[in-house]
Amino acid sequence: MTTRSRFDIIVHTFVFDCGRLLLLRRANTGFLDGYYSLPGGHVEAGEEIAEAAAREVREEARIEVLEIEPVIVMSYGDGVDFLFEARRWSGTAQIGEPDRCDDLVWVRPDRLPEKTAPYLQKALELRSAGTWYHEFR
Repeated sequence: MTTRSRFDIIVHTFVFDCGRLLLLRRANTGFLDGYYSLPGGHVEAGEEIAEAAAREVREEARIEVLEIEPVIVMSYGDGVDFLFEARRWSGTAQIGEPDRCDDLVWVRPDRLPEKTAPYLQKALELRSAGTWYHEFR
């Protein structure tokens, strides 16, 4: 008999404005607090993956995603990250979950903050190369 373990499905979304990338600094989450990351989070039961990505952007950054496209899939030990890009969006970015985020910045992708989530640099490289799949270790 095989024991099924938990497998996390996480979504992240690249949101660009005039070449700058939206990042949020995690706070009070217990995971990578103090690090900048893309808007994102766990897919909820019964939720479509792209729908989850758009929801996370709306909840975390108060931006409404109008068009979203899958860009990268990165598997890791206990799960898989689906990275999307908001091709069209509306609204003004602001912190939507102040209990989980304490800063919001727009940065050039080649000038990421010093404390950036480990996956982000690799994700930007994969996006630039047009590589859609990577095993992140």
